[in-house]
Amino acid sequence: MQRLSWWLEWPAGPIRVGVAFLVAVAAVAVVLAYPGVLRKADREASGSSALSYADREIAGGNALVDDQLAVYAARGLIPEDATYHVDVSPDYEGDSDLTQGHVAGYYRYFLMPRRPAEDGPWIICYGCDLTAYGAGTEVVWQGDENISIARVRS
Repeated sequence: MQRLSWWLEWPAGPIRVGVAFLVAVAAVAVVLAYPGVLRKADREASGSSALSYADREIAGGNALVDDQLAVYAARGLIPEDATYHVDVSPDYEGDSDLTQGHVAGYYRYFLMPRRPAEDGPWIICYGCDLTAYGAGTEVVWQGDENISIARVRS
């Protein structure tokens, strides 16, 4: 009887009963939910492992940069101590509505330590008019999706 009174004595008894009830409910919830959580984690891991190295490295940029090869070409061609400029034509229609306003920011991140500059000698062109940069402009890489990389020689 003394054990039962320990559970029922006022005011601590009802609190003990409530805590025991919550612990039991939490234990049942974990037992029932755990297999589903493991299956979901397994599906996500399988999906991630199916991605290519480029998809993993470019990651969120895949929604911005219409051609992964352009990103790698820019990193390979533009020297680490050089400056560059991303020029996106207002008429450029990429795979995503995000390309127009955000692709330059992605290149800023991906091409570090290279620095963006309006007058940079390297141009990453998304449908832009390279003739506007003068006669000394040389296209050094041309990809699909009307994307090119050029260098302005002074």
